[in-house]
Amino acid sequence: REARELLKLIKCEFWKLKRKPLVFISVFLSTLLPLAYAIFLADANTDVDATNNMMSGLFQLSAYLLLMPLLVILASNLLFEELDNDTLKNLVTIPVNRTKLVLSKMLVLLIFAIGFMAVGALVNLAVLLIQGWNPVGFWTLFQVGIGEGVIMWAGALPCILIVVLLNKNYIVSVVITFFYTIANYILTNNEAFLTQPFGLNAGTLLPGPLAFRWTFQFYDYSSISEELAELLERISPYYLNNIQVFGVIVVEAIIFLALIAFVYRRREI
Repeated sequence: REARELLKLIKCEFWKLKRKPLVFISVFLSTLLPLAYAIFLADANTDVDATNNMMSGLFQLSAYLLLMPLLVILASNLLFEELDNDTLKNLVTIPVNRTKLVLSKMLVLLIFAIGFMAVGALVNLAVLLIQGWNPVGFWTLFQVGIGEGVIMWAGALPCILIVVLLNKNYIVSVVITFFYTIANYILTNNEAFLTQPFGLNAGTLLPGPLAFRWTFQFYDYSSISEELAELLERISPYYLNNIQVFGVIVVEAIIFLALIAFVYRRREI
């Protein structure tokens, strides 16, 4: 019964998303950067290079710079829609469990994150095929992209918690999310954070370095430059496996979902 109620709430949240132009804009943005990045394919020498270049653009630009802010903005819309429309009192009277309500919204965001990465990856595949490249290793990287969507979703939860705590102060929430996103992007280009051991440190707990240390190992390195080979030699001992990465994600998600639900339940109607 509990699962059925949650599924009904998730279905209702999806119906709400269909009426939001921001969702369609977000889907368009998931294709925009891959299309823009296609102009750099002229520098690719092999099919492997072309596939790696396109997918790295999706992972390092779309995921880091677009997905997390979009998740926080969508979360703001979903979390405060009932309050804005003065319908939360009616839902609580029915009664609808507020914990299930907020969890359904977070699960909708998870599905959105996965869809965002999947759409971007499929656009990459179309661009590669149209330009005559053989997408070597694409489906492996496609699965990695889905996993990165999950990582970015979990990484956005601390900002969503701030949104709930600030109670509709959208501007401050967006500013904090912007700096959080930029910080994660910068840290993925800093070897000091990419060469930390697995444990309680920024290189493991923050979504940017965590995703980089996982995704980077899945590229095809059969033909690489000397500079990239040196970078791999320094970073490869610090790669993280699936159990480590998704173990961290599950723990972080449980903690922040519990905090979000706690704050949401205590908010005045």
